[in-house]
Amino acid sequence: MLKQYAIFVSLFRSANDICITGCIWLFVFYFRFLSGLFATPKGIPDFKRHLALTLPVVLICYLSCLLTGLYKPKRTQNIFFQLVDICKASLYNGFFLLAFFYYLQNVPYSRKLLTMFILMLFAGLFFSHLFTMAIMRHLRAKGYNLRYYIVIGASQKGQQLVRDIEQMGWLGLKCAFFVDDNPSCIGTELLGVPVYGPIDRLTELVKTSVIDEVYLTLGGNEAQKAYPSLKAIQSSGTTIRIMPDWGDLTSVSAITIISIGSNILFSAADSPLSGANIILKEIFDRVIALILLVLFAVPMVVIAVLIKLTSNGPVFYKQKRMGIGQKEFEIIKFRTMTVDAETETGPQWAKHNDIRRTFIGVWLRRISLDELPQLINVVKGQMSLVGPRPERPVYAKQFSEEYKNYMLRHKVKAGMTGWAQVHDLRGDTSLRKRLLYDLHYVRNWSWMLDIWILLRTPWHVIKGKNAY
Repeated sequence: MLKQYAIFVSLFRSANDICITGCIWLFVFYFRFLSGLFATPKGIPDFKRHLALTLPVVLICYLSCLLTGLYKPKRTQNIFFQLVDICKASLYNGFFLLAFFYYLQNVPYSRKLLTMFILMLFAGLFFSHLFTMAIMRHLRAKGYNLRYYIVIGASQKGQQLVRDIEQMGWLGLKCAFFVDDNPSCIGTELLGVPVYGPIDRLTELVKTSVIDEVYLTLGGNEAQKAYPSLKAIQSSGTTIRIMPDWGDLTSVSAITIISIGSNILFSAADSPLSGANIILKEIFDRVIALILLVLFAVPMVVIAVLIKLTSNGPVFYKQKRMGIGQKEFEIIKFRTMTVDAETETGPQWAKHNDIRRTFIGVWLRRISLDELPQLINVVKGQMSLVGPRPERPVYAKQFSEEYKNYMLRHKVKAGMTGWAQVHDLRGDTSLRKRLLYDLHYVRNWSWMLDIWILLRTPWHVIKGKNAY
């Protein structure tokens, strides 16, 4: 039944995209030549010829979409990655259509028309797939098109997996039962789900139920007991998913799989940024930082003059901070405190109504203008626009002793703003909460998350909560 539903959804997506492609191909002719919005110095081409090209154009576009995997099951795929797939499909569409018309030299075509078609097709595919996804998620949340799974292991690990899945009702995943060897659990219910056992009966239990997937949450010797049964279940076509047993390790980002010969290795603490994303983020950070430096050049000069006129000492303040890979660098800020601010007290955080602040420093800290020179750190590649805020090495060492996962913040570049900061977790606030937000950013990094943080930052700067 599950395969039938999957085929139906795939066919629905395909039919939808074929119709949209054909309609856009016909509409773009009207838009380019008959709407009156564009000049037609060479006259209006024969519509019949354009109409005759509909079938090959639709076929090329559909094959391009197939090539990029646009019609594979999307049940658990993030909407951002679906958008990436649509971008890839659009690029393939453009490339293959240009090649098609290049070799079909006896058929004249308009470059403007093709450009409009590709852009409209991207928008059409995006809204088509977004609409289909919304319908499927709504139906699954209502109890339709469900996929049933079982969890081997009724421990806290297995129960947490079920809780996490239940919180995402739009996935359409429903736990049929747990399987466990613990006699005290067998025959009871956990989270409203029955517990069966022992694990030796796994093959029998799966055969007597409609099960689409099996999740193994056990590790070590316990997992070894389940493998013979899992092998038999897998041969019948049931999907097997294994939760890695990391022990005391923490999985920071999406699991990286490395194939070495016949061996498959999983990386538990790789940086979430890899491949092209590293280069793109570097380019994005430095270009935007340069633009911002130009835009804020005059205000920064004014701030520098005010600092020099109202207090003794340098305009800028440099301080050692810890960045990516636990490497130290010098952060640059406008000086907001007296020159001898830490002579007697030693390193310490700024506090509310801190008497060490200068007259201008109070104002600069209130709206975070003292942070502007850090754009120089971004241009130099020492920081990013978005990331966990860099901490002083002395504090980083202290915090790493209190919180075992603290150093995982340094898997990405430190940022001028971050997920914790747009939730008002800055200054002398809960370190534990800040760490949780920082690790959430590290584990869930995406371009959309970076952009969302940048868009929210100005409001939180103006609000100035916990900025002192």
